[in-house]
Parts: sequence; C-alpha cells; structure tokens
Amino acid sequence: MATPAVPLLTALVLFLAPAGPSAISGHPAAAVGGYVDAVHIAHDTLRPRARAHAARSRRSAMPVGAVIEGFLSPRGLPPKAGRLAVTDSGLVFRSADSGMESAYPLVGPVRQAGGRRWRASAVSLAYVDQDRGRVVYLFRVDGGVFETEAPGPLLEVVDRPRWLDSLGSWEWAAERTLVNPADSSAIRSATEGIATGSYADTLYALFGRPRRAAGLVGERGRSAGRLGEYVAARDSMALDPGRMISADQLRHAMAHELGHRWQTQAPAQIATLWQDVAPIRDPKRYGYRSTTEHQAEAIAFAVHFLQTTAGAAPEEGSLLLLDHYELLVPGTSLLARYLTLQPIYARHPLRRLLTTGRQQ
Repeated sequence: MATPAVPLLTALVLFLAPAGPSAISGHPAAAVGGYVDAVHIAHDTLRPRARAHAARSRRSAMPVGAVIEGFLSPRGLPPKAGRLAVTDSGLVFRSADSGMESAYPLVGPVRQAGGRRWRASAVSLAYVDQDRGRVVYLFRVDGGVFETEAPGPLLEVVDRPRWLDSLGSWEWAAERTLVNPADSSAIRSATEGIATGSYADTLYALFGRPRRAAGLVGERGRSAGRLGEYVAARDSMALDPGRMISADQLRHAMAHELGHRWQTQAPAQIATLWQDVAPIRDPKRYGYRSTTEHQAEAIAFAVHFLQTTAGAAPEEGSLLLLDHYELLVPGTSLLARYLTLQPIYARHPLRRLLTTGRQQ
C-alpha cells in the first residue's frame, strides 16, 4: 500500500493555486492530442518478463471452474475489482459490486493466409510488476488488462496448452456503441447531455469551463482514432459518443480532455506536481511515452477514483484500490491527493486520509 506524500502535499499547497477555474492562468498553447480508445493502440514493444517467478503446471484439460481474483481495466479505463472465471467457452469477469459482467474468448477464430492456418491468442502476459513489495501479473484479455497476484491457470493459457486448440472458434463480436454512429442528432444529444450534467459540473469546478460549448470530434480527429479532443486555441472540447461503448468511457474521455485544459492553462503547476512520476510501463496503454497524454490519463484516473469513493468509509481498502490505479497509470495517486484538496471535494470521506494518512 502506498503511503500519502504528506510533506510534499503540504509544501505544494503553500504555493500552488487550486486547480479551479478562478486560479488557472496562462496563455493557451497549441492544440493537444485527445483521448484514444485503448483497443486502437497497436504497437507493442514490451515482452513478458520474469516468467521464472511462476510455477507452471501442464494440464491436459481446460480448467473449467477456476476463479482468479483481481482487477480488470477494460479498454484502458480504471480498474474494477472482481473475479475472472474460466468457463467452457472462455473467460467471464464479474465485478465485486455486481455492476459489470464481461465475457472474453481464450483464443480467436481460425484464420488462413498463404496456405497457413492459425488462431490468435486472446490472452497474453503483458508484464510482471515487482516494485510495490509484491508480485503482480498483468494480462491482456481482448482489449482489457487484468491484474492479479494469483494468476493460476492464466499462466498456462499464455503458454498455449494443447487443450486450447480443442475450443470452438467464434468470431470477434462487434460491440454496441453508446449511440448510433450514423445518427448525428443522437451524438449531439449525448454530448450535450454529459457536458451539462452534474458530472461535468464537478469537472468544471476542478479545471474550469471551456469558453465554447462542447462539440463533436471532426473528420481529422476521427481519422486519428480520437474519441475526444481539446483545442486550446479555441478553448473548446469535442467528444464522439458514436464510437464509444459505455457511459464510463464517455465520462473518462471528458475528464481526459478537461485534464488537457488544465495542462494548457497552468503548465507550471502541472510540472511542479509531476516531478519524479514514473512512466507508464505498458506500451499498449494510452499515454505510453507521451508525457501530456500520460498526465491527462492520470488526471482522468484520479477523478474517477475520487468519484468512485465519494461514498466510501475512510478505510485502508480505499488506498489499496488507489494503488491498483497507480500501477496502471503512475501519477494517479499524487493527483488524487492534490485534487481532493479542492473545494469541490471538501466533504469527501477520504480527504483527510489521502492528505495526512490519518482517518477522521
């Protein structure tokens, strides 16, 4: 469990202005990049390491019924605690709060090219983290990342046991979007709805309200795969609900883009906060090798954590949850502690715990 950086936060509060709109100052910079869906990030240069740390058992049959405890980050979004169960058709994740259930294949459909037949693996080991006093395995599962300290049969799946080839083939399923991508009216309505709701009010209290009303991502941004954009020269934000699959993804995109607004309006403040933050390790996670996008993702993760725990008791488990956010996007915990000092979170149940390490 990470410990609150109390001396650093105390010093920062003495000279850093709040993140709110009344204190942000500076000159708008050039347009910055926008939020991109994690499944569209194709480069992958990190190879699995430390496999010697796991004892692999070779089974001759699929381990149906096996359950792995851990945290799932779907499509680059913040992680949710839950269980990944092995079924006779693949993997099923159920969140601990029963608010999410997702199915994932173990292998993809049969493909043929140049006389060769193959099946793409749907589960792979991204990397092993040992920097927090424990060994954590991070697996890719069809557009998501599953982190666990007890991987069990997932390590066997990575090594492609013989029973994988006995599974039936099924094509990758097309996911249903939040609104019809061909319905411009529905896209505008969804954008206006989130930009004028209570969640947006929280973000505006933290990062200020753009001068222009929220718009839609243009053709240039869409061709770059962006689901959201912030253009500093116009102080405007754009979203594309027609290519998102959930309300969570829409909220994340908005927090990400308004995080870019904070960057352009108060670069010195961000730079001071960002000292000594480790880089993102996963090359498929948005923000990898890009400081500006990494910061915007950490801001969105921090906001998500504070919103998720707004009704939580100040318990140690909340800091353990924050540690899982930090594992995926370093800098999240620092920004969560800083943002909880802002007036909008004055009554947040974790405010004292996050900033002093002491419960109420």
